Amino acid sequence: MRAAPSRLAVVVALTVTLASADADESARAAATTLGRALLAGNAQALRPILPEHGRVHLTLSRLGPEEGSFGARQVEAVFLDFLARGKVTSFEVTRCESDGRRSALAHATAAITDRDGRSGRIGLHLGFESEGERWVLREVKETVE
Repeated sequence: MRAAPSRLAVVVALTVTLASADADESARAAATTLGRALLAGNAQALRPILPEHGRVHLTLSRLGPEEGSFGARQVEAVFLDFLARGKVTSFEVTRCESDGRRSALAHATAAITDRDGRSGRIGLHLGFESEGERWVLREVKETVE
């Protein structure tokens, strides 16, 4: 015979589920911050999601081209350089998931006009890590849509 779950086990399960949902929404908000910055053509608006410590891995072709690990100000400069001649015309976070504590992954799609004036759609995989009370960007990987 199977025992019914204890009230404590149910409360713990609900708390973990709610914490994970809150973390997913916070990570989605961080991904949305990236999108708003790109749509506005304002690379400085990325600062709230850039890490104070460590690096961000970029794998960019049409938004770059750049590949490697960069400090926060370098990431800002990469996007500033793109936005000087390119443009993001739409950005949508399509999926976001987190472990509730340390890391999150968001998927987004964007319509862009690149530096050469070519329009197209790209996919973005965005990796986040918690830093204090906020999610910070740790990876941006561009994919073909």
